[in-house]
Amino acid sequence: MLLPHLRPPTGHVRTWPALLAAGTAAALLSGCTQTGAPKSAGQTQAASAPARLWQEPAQAPSPSQKESDAHPTPLRGVPKVPSGDIHQASWLGVVKAQATVGVTMNNALPFDQDTTQRIKRCTAERQHDNACPVRAPRYRDLNGDGKDELIVGVKGQSEVTIWAFMVKDGQVIRILDTFARPLSVEVTGRDVILREPSGSAGYEQRTVYSWNEREQSMGLRITEYDARRPSPSGSPSPKAAR
Repeated sequence: MLLPHLRPPTGHVRTWPALLAAGTAAALLSGCTQTGAPKSAGQTQAASAPARLWQEPAQAPSPSQKESDAHPTPLRGVPKVPSGDIHQASWLGVVKAQATVGVTMNNALPFDQDTTQRIKRCTAERQHDNACPVRAPRYRDLNGDGKDELIVGVKGQSEVTIWAFMVKDGQVIRILDTFARPLSVEVTGRDVILREPSGSAGYEQRTVYSWNEREQSMGLRITEYDARRPSPSGSPSPKAAR
C-alpha cells in the first residue's frame, strides 16, 4: 500500500558554524586539486517513457500474481540461430514450441488445452484473427547487450501469458514467464511493467520485471500499488510499440 510521506520531527534545525563550513569547502577544493581533474563515470542510459505493447480491454481485479520463472530455459524444438539475432527466428514457431513444451512437461499453464490447440492453428497471416490468441510480437533490448529480445503475449480464458526470449550461443532461451490480467503491458528501458486492477478502489497494481544479470533472466523486481490512471481512450500510445 502507498504510505504517506512522513514529516520531519519538529524542533531546532542544526546549522554549521560559518568557520567550519568554510574549512570544509577549502578541504574539498584542496582534495580536488591534489587528485586532478574530475573523471567521467561513463554514459548513463537515456530515460524513456513507457511504451505500451498491446491495447488491453478493461479487466476485473487480479486474484494473484505469479512470479516469473527465474531460470533461463533453452527452448526445444526451435532451430538454432547462429547469427544471434532473434529476428531471424520464427516468432510464431517460438510460441508454438513453448506452448508444446509447457503441455508435455505438465506445467501449470494459465490457458487450457483449447487455447493450446488454437495456438497450433495460428499462422502469421491470421495472427490478428479472433481465433488466434497470440498477440503480435514485440522486440526490445531487455538485457542491454544491444540486441533485441522477443516479447509475446497469449490470451487465455481470463489472463494473458507474457513470455520473453533471447538468443544465447545460438539457442533461443526463455527469460520471462508470467501471467496477469493486465490493464496494460509496457516496456521502458530494460523493465517490463504490468498494470492490473486491484481490489482497492482508486488503485491499480504495478508489477515490474527487470533484467537480472546474475540469473540471466527477467526477475520480479517490485510490486506496488499506484493511484489508478485515467482509462485510455483507445487511441494509440504517443510512443507506439515497435
